[in-house]
Amino acid sequence: MVRLVVAAVAIVLLAVAGFVGYRTMSFTAPPPPAETTIPDTGAYDIDVSTAAQHLSQAIRFPTVSLVSVDEDRTPFLNLHTWLQQTYPAFHAVARRETFNELSLLYTWEGSDPAQPPMVLLAHQDVVPVPDDTREAWTVDPFGGLIREDAIWGRGSIDDKGSLVALMEAAEFLARQGARPTRTIIFAFGHDEEIGGDNGAIAMAEALKARGVRAWFVLDEGMAAIEEHPLTGGPASMIGISERGFGTLRIHAVGQPGHSSMPPPETAVSLVAEAVDRIHGMPIEQRLEGGPAFAMMRALSPELSLTNRMAVSNEWLFAPLLRQRMSANPTARALLGTTLAPTMINGGVRPNVLPAEATAMINYRFHPRDTAADILQRARHELDGMEGVDVDWAEPPRDATAMSSTTSSSYALLAALSRGILPGAPVAPGLVLAGTDSRHYSEVAENVYRFQPMLFSTEDLAGIHGTNERVTIANLERTIRFYVGLMQAGAMQ
Repeated sequence: MVRLVVAAVAIVLLAVAGFVGYRTMSFTAPPPPAETTIPDTGAYDIDVSTAAQHLSQAIRFPTVSLVSVDEDRTPFLNLHTWLQQTYPAFHAVARRETFNELSLLYTWEGSDPAQPPMVLLAHQDVVPVPDDTREAWTVDPFGGLIREDAIWGRGSIDDKGSLVALMEAAEFLARQGARPTRTIIFAFGHDEEIGGDNGAIAMAEALKARGVRAWFVLDEGMAAIEEHPLTGGPASMIGISERGFGTLRIHAVGQPGHSSMPPPETAVSLVAEAVDRIHGMPIEQRLEGGPAFAMMRALSPELSLTNRMAVSNEWLFAPLLRQRMSANPTARALLGTTLAPTMINGGVRPNVLPAEATAMINYRFHPRDTAADILQRARHELDGMEGVDVDWAEPPRDATAMSSTTSSSYALLAALSRGILPGAPVAPGLVLAGTDSRHYSEVAENVYRFQPMLFSTEDLAGIHGTNERVTIANLERTIRFYVGLMQAGAMQ
């Protein structure tokens, strides 16, 4: 009997090992999308030195996001005048519109109205430079200094680098007398950093009202990185979705009075227990059902054998994968919705029982979860707790739908990326922050988020941080990419 059991176990183990091995070996990158013909972007006669000077000049306009109607709008208006003066050939062929005075929408009309347009986004506004961080900058953050083969200053990457590169590419083609067959729309919002309510939303609604259904939208959001954490080498990441955002407000009421004679529960203890319950609420964490699995599959040729085995056999190695990825905040964010208690308030004196207390829990939604479902589950966790209610502090924003990785537009972006960065495999990804592109989902077949720049860890640290800078090599890559995109996508 013992021998039979041992033999049976051995057979099962062999079967499992064989199945694991088969899935590991068959876990390969998906076939490339439809064949796409792209121009030789290296052949373009791009004046990179002049383009760098132009980006330097654009940085000198301190277009910090305006949070009130009383703030000075002059930097934005001066930037608009500068754009018209610097790119006259493009302005001669494109129709220019303004929305809420500061957002810019350009339409370069194509000769074939049957072809759906492409929409290319960038934003004019930048985040502020707090006074207590200025000493950490080695340059004037709004000086646009060019040194060490880079253009330094706030917005050089986020996102004036993209805006100037788009204008350089369009001006390059317009000067050559190029005429698109497919309409190209450029949308430059002025308040992306604070949500896009008066910029991207207004422009997207106008396009929707005009019946525009674009071939695709392209915005910032992801890029190529020098050392991908899974492969250790470069990889170009095209964002196909971005996480949603919401903040739960937990409110508890209690009996006010003196702390020397407290009731069994106070407003503070109730809100603390509610936070603990919701924070411990199970939320599904897995690779499949989101962009993370598609990313790993696309990068499979570059993965180590052990990583490929674990990813392709999540049914067996899920606990190990979750354990390893949970140790890294970025990796954990790819697995599912994340939450973080961020604020709590209640009481004014240590010996006085407050009548109420509140707490805030910030959520970043994975595409598989919705805000409505999260709220319903949070309320279920608080069943039986009297004096406590929970709701969204402000209207939440769900994650965006996942765009296709088999579409002709994705194929075009991927092919151009390989041309610009031939050593970097292309993979889809999940954007962890927010971009203006989320507002354009109703006017486009697919929405993608990608800057054709190759970033080091140091480069990424400058975004919204100190010493933000973009290398001249990255600026050149981006211009060549956009020229190729317009030529291949709209002028063939």
